[in-house]
Amino acid sequence: MNRFVKMGLIGVACMLIFSAGAFAATVKPKVFVHSNQVTSSVEPKIINGNVYVPIRAISEGFGADVKWDSQTKTVYVDSEPFFEREYERVSWTSARNNIYRFLMAYDTRDYDTAMSLVTEDFTTDIYLEFPTAGYYEMSGMVDFEIIEFDGSNTYTLNVVRRITGEEDYNVKIEKWKVVMQNSEIKSIKVVPGSLEKLDRYTVVPNASFGSPLK
Repeated sequence: MNRFVKMGLIGVACMLIFSAGAFAATVKPKVFVHSNQVTSSVEPKIINGNVYVPIRAISEGFGADVKWDSQTKTVYVDSEPFFEREYERVSWTSARNNIYRFLMAYDTRDYDTAMSLVTEDFTTDIYLEFPTAGYYEMSGMVDFEIIEFDGSNTYTLNVVRRITGEEDYNVKIEKWKVVMQNSEIKSIKVVPGSLEKLDRYTVVPNASFGSPLK
């Protein structure tokens, strides 16, 4: 069995300094990632005026992969403990750029640009009206990034979208799996069960979407 497993609640992701005293001893710390409160089975603690939070909860709030090496007592956050091989830089960059170009064209309903980046047998389920000229949720993408790569031709992305016409949430995160054929996109499919509904999402300070914090 691989000794690198998904980490439970090991280690410390960050420390926030507070004045020690009665206040620190009684307050239960709260942690927010992208303006959404992060919860875990082990709550953050204040010890000697420092706030300790579990690295798994924080890292996964950012969509990061966490591995724990029990032999060396080492935490790997979005890092490989060893390299099986080095991937060819030009191929990676070309695929990444074309994926991102497609997503931007998709978001603005730029049909010609989007279709220039895909194979003749391209398939997708990300939006039923696309690649027609529908305007529903047009320009709704807030953020996207590649989070997984199989070392060959399949990329998995986190895609954050602003939602209209829904009453119970304002922003959603989905994982989209992209299969490449050389430098063209062969398919984009939503990863089943990956949908997460959020009240709000902060890309960077002063660029937040959704309802205000209560």
